[in-house]
Amino acid sequence: MKPYLRLSSLLLILIAGCASPYKHLQPLETPQNSAFIYKPQFNKALYRCIVNGNLIFKKFHLSGILLFKTMENGTVRAVFQNEMGMTFFDFEWDGQDSFKVNQVIEQLDRPAVIKTLKKDLSLLLMKGLDKKSEKFFVGDRGKSTYHCFNIESGYAYYIETDKQLVRIENAGEKKKVITITTTGRNTPTDMPDSVFFNHHKANFTIALQKIQTHADE
Repeated sequence: MKPYLRLSSLLLILIAGCASPYKHLQPLETPQNSAFIYKPQFNKALYRCIVNGNLIFKKFHLSGILLFKTMENGTVRAVFQNEMGMTFFDFEWDGQDSFKVNQVIEQLDRPAVIKTLKKDLSLLLMKGLDKKSEKFFVGDRGKSTYHCFNIESGYAYYIETDKQLVRIENAGEKKKVITITTTGRNTPTDMPDSVFFNHHKANFTIALQKIQTHADE
């Protein structure tokens, strides 16, 4: 009997561990404001950026300046450079959210790395989301609204608390893949003052801290 009980307990633990982290959410039947009310609108946003972790090329650390800029033709650029001006990567999204790599250093020029960085920044900038797939849920004991979108790699959840976008999560059917925590906005469409990307499976983080600039710079 004891071996049977131990086996049953183990199966219950495994089942619980594989359960969706969003199983507690309740669907909202009443239409809500779309998460697109939080889509960033900016001419330029500058951040100090620190990347730490383990990826394909083992333990690594990168630091520098990450610039987001909206060009006159509507293209959005994301350029990451070190303090000496060397470009780690230069990515862009056109007006239809198509993604392009303009430049990337050899150490980062790997499909898995570029795919991960593209997903991170696309989630933050709300690029490539299918508006028609948006579904609404309530969670955190009724305190938060979860806006769920279907994306290429699972689901994207934009989590709103007290009419503020506080978190973005990417998850598959069973587990969270990325959690993006954002803080500090004067208006809903401002780029946040700080952003923290936590990759639960890939074991690396990206920390962004906004550098305040003046409009006449």
